[in-house]
Amino acid sequence: MPHKALRYAVYAALTGLLLAAIFFLDRAPAQNAPESIAQSAACKEIEFPVSLIAKAAYAKDLTSGTVLFEKNAEAQLPLASLTKLATAYTAFDILSPNDAISITPEDLSPEGDAGLRVGEVWKAQDLLDYTLMVSANDGIHAIAEAAAAKKNEPFSAFIAGMNEKARSLGLNETYFSDDTGLDISSTTAGAFGSARDVAALLSNIVQTEPRLVEGTHYEKATFTSESGIVHHAENTSSVLEVVGGGIASKTGYTDLAGGNLAILFEPLPGRPVVAVILGSTREGRDTDMENLAVNIKRALKRVILCQDGSQSP
Repeated sequence: MPHKALRYAVYAALTGLLLAAIFFLDRAPAQNAPESIAQSAACKEIEFPVSLIAKAAYAKDLTSGTVLFEKNAEAQLPLASLTKLATAYTAFDILSPNDAISITPEDLSPEGDAGLRVGEVWKAQDLLDYTLMVSANDGIHAIAEAAAAKKNEPFSAFIAGMNEKARSLGLNETYFSDDTGLDISSTTAGAFGSARDVAALLSNIVQTEPRLVEGTHYEKATFTSESGIVHHAENTSSVLEVVGGGIASKTGYTDLAGGNLAILFEPLPGRPVVAVILGSTREGRDTDMENLAVNIKRALKRVILCQDGSQSP
């Protein structure tokens, strides 16, 4: 009997171990199920800590709508040449890409010289591409003046139209006093807005009028005006070449604004992200964006894993 009891005890123990193994093996897949992943500790915090020079920054995954990073994202700050995005968006509600724009002395009045000549004729789309690449104050002023003239309205009405455009897009922290974003005085900027507003503006342009910013992802390009004058352009930022997946970019810098930068890129194929830096330095804006882009990619992988669940990051 003792031997028989021992055998039963052994059988019972083995049976218990087998049932336990089956229990845990049966439960193992559930640990990888989307709902379990989404509820895991790793998914409770999407943002990563990022050290930036910039006063404000914002990054958003345009597929899921998830904010990947924000720092003072609603602070109203000088926009500098990021203003040119709004100027182009407003002007090309009036202008057609093939409209001819003749450069006037008035067009060359803003600070800066992009090599445009009085009397030189440009195709509107070519002038815009050149202007946004090199951030030409005279180029964007020529575009704005041409739009106002085509609509037969005073230039002040065009600026009012830029502000109406901002309101229609829900850019509540944004206000424009001029078309270039240049400082009006040592204490007053030509345009104000938030990092979140700039992100919304650039996203809207890419989604509704992508041709307006198609030329901004090139590092270098050569343009020939309708007058036959050749202009060599180099982008004011090479950050898209560094981060990869570039779709659009725009820089800005004035004494009041410091260094600004807005980009739209795909850190992962087919997954567009908009990112904005405000109030950095002229040199620091690229460094800030490169630093932010590394962390955006990490955060985006986590979004895909945690929200989509079934997709591989």
